[in-house]
Amino acid sequence: MLSKLAWRNVKRQLGNYLIYFMTVAFTVAMLFAVNNIIFSENLTVFTSGSRERQGMLLGLVVLISAIVAFVLSYATSFMLKLRKREFGTYLTLGMTRKNILAIFISETTIICLVALGLGLALGLFIYQGLAAVMMSLLEMEFALADYSPRGLALTVGLIVGIFLLASLTSALYLRRVSIYDLIHGDKKVSRGVKHPALWFGVTLVSLCLMVGSVIFFDRGIEEAVLRGSFASGTMLALLVFAVAVILFHIGLARGLIYVLLKRRGLCSRGTNTFVFRQLSGTLGSNSVMLGFLAFLLTFAVIGSNVSFVQKAGQEAQLDRAVPYDVVYTSNLNFEEETAEGAEDGLTGEPDESLAGEPDESLAGEAEGILPDEAEAVIEKYVAIKGQYAYRLYTSGQNDFYSRTRWQGDGYGGLVDSYMKLSDFNALIGPLGYEEVTLENQYMVIANIPEVEALDWEDFVYSRNGVDYTFHSATGDYPMFSYVFFYVVIPDEAVEGMRPEVSYVVFDTEDGEYDAVSLKKELTYLTPSDYYDDGTMIERCDYTLREYSRQQENHISAILVVGALFVAVVFLFMAMAILALKTLSTLAEDRRRYQVLSRLGAGVREQRRTLFRQTFSFFLLPFAVPLLVSIPTAYISGHIMRLSGMEALAGQVPVIAGATAAVMAVMYLLYYTAAYLIARRAVVDGG
Repeated sequence: MLSKLAWRNVKRQLGNYLIYFMTVAFTVAMLFAVNNIIFSENLTVFTSGSRERQGMLLGLVVLISAIVAFVLSYATSFMLKLRKREFGTYLTLGMTRKNILAIFISETTIICLVALGLGLALGLFIYQGLAAVMMSLLEMEFALADYSPRGLALTVGLIVGIFLLASLTSALYLRRVSIYDLIHGDKKVSRGVKHPALWFGVTLVSLCLMVGSVIFFDRGIEEAVLRGSFASGTMLALLVFAVAVILFHIGLARGLIYVLLKRRGLCSRGTNTFVFRQLSGTLGSNSVMLGFLAFLLTFAVIGSNVSFVQKAGQEAQLDRAVPYDVVYTSNLNFEEETAEGAEDGLTGEPDESLAGEPDESLAGEAEGILPDEAEAVIEKYVAIKGQYAYRLYTSGQNDFYSRTRWQGDGYGGLVDSYMKLSDFNALIGPLGYEEVTLENQYMVIANIPEVEALDWEDFVYSRNGVDYTFHSATGDYPMFSYVFFYVVIPDEAVEGMRPEVSYVVFDTEDGEYDAVSLKKELTYLTPSDYYDDGTMIERCDYTLREYSRQQENHISAILVVGALFVAVVFLFMAMAILALKTLSTLAEDRRRYQVLSRLGAGVREQRRTLFRQTFSFFLLPFAVPLLVSIPTAYISGHIMRLSGMEALAGQVPVIAGATAAVMAVMYLLYYTAAYLIARRAVVDGG
């Protein structure tokens, strides 16, 4: 009996359940797709050794599922309240609260089962799309990705958990609500907004705070890139922006209609006064909800944009951080300069190989794999085109560091580092840079923008009886060492200095190879510096460009997929709440539009009026998040230009535009469904 009644109600309430059904189906599809990404065998092969990243993505899925459970619990309670008159009638006819709960849960179970099936079917295609994105980010050749039983099981488990939580919420509501509230609850008069002029003032102040915080944040980021000092005010600006977004929408919802109603010319046109008064109550009572929805959507847009921008700048960052394919680094902890014969073996000529000329100064190094041994290992994976060796030297003084902020307490161990001009030219030549000429001059190579911005022009460096004047300070070159900066000086100025760090770089043939296996072969065990109990740790003295590229691809893939997942789910949830709120006033709207019809408004005019009313309600929390794409794109492009990635900065507006376009399409889908349901119930008499 109850099951038949539930099935009949589902068919009868199909229009009202459409939004709920769409939300569950889309959520299932996204959860299924992301869970299969997490457990897909042909993708986890390329993220071996990074279980923590998979754990992070899994944790994100569980967190978002909890948010979905909260929103769908709200939606379930809303659907229950939407039919409270019907359920109140059931109670007066003798049904128990348990009977009503059983009917409602049976209805939602039917909806959820159908949505689960459709969502899984849709998820099959979304998963292949996400897998294609992942394969592109991992630079894999596209192939249909295998489906994971574990991904399916996790999806079903999460949906069951979400459904149980929603059912619990419904049970608690039915247990507390009285029969009077069920029957007469929809007759409660909504309260007007108090002090609308004050709230409009809050809107204007919040708008100024939003603009100001964006400007301050951009300047803080610029300061962090150029000066290396990340100001605490930058994070404060981000917090102020978040709060301002919420207050802006609350103030706009409570004060905008007041301002519009003051404009007599605007109110006298058509049914504008009717629309404004309809919106006044709806926006005012839902202002806080609109503010928080706008907040979620805004940061979903920012997150998705930043994730794509991070991927766009990855290759340029890698070119700067690891300019050569394989780099060997050895710290030289000895007091005296090495033998002249060893120094003569350090050449920058591209065609010379040092494999047969081992650096004698490395003999005292702990057990490791020296470059001549490593060459044979590397050749097993990729052909070597050239090999170069160079060093950083130090005088033991801090003449240059004394002019920076890295001096005094906490920086006592920092000493200046120098590179021979011949070594520097040998390194930059194969990379396409012009040779540098120094005539009794020095050149500061900045690995961070802050050093480049310092004033060096009045500083004269004296060495071996020769004064060296300032040539330039630049950060345009790749990182050939991992110090804050080093100084390039003529070769003769190095005499008397001791070697500080020794490097050997290998230039290999282009193309992919098994960098993970090569990394393992070049890794060895050595006693830990932090423990005295003989604990052994893994150490690798080689930096592999291909290995770094693959690791960066893994990180980018997780960031992009995670950001897309969060943005899409947040959008679904926000649109579902807005649609359900729109449908919550159908009974009252129907009565008011009947009055509008008696006043002479035709069906076409009523439809236009309803369109303006619903569209304005939907647009309020959605417009700012879309517009935020503009400052996000500007700041991201600014960071890229400051970091020397001018060419890639042009891709940022395209990424921001594409993200905004996708969100707009999903917004229109939900709005269209809500509007058609409302039009059928309010104007067309469905």
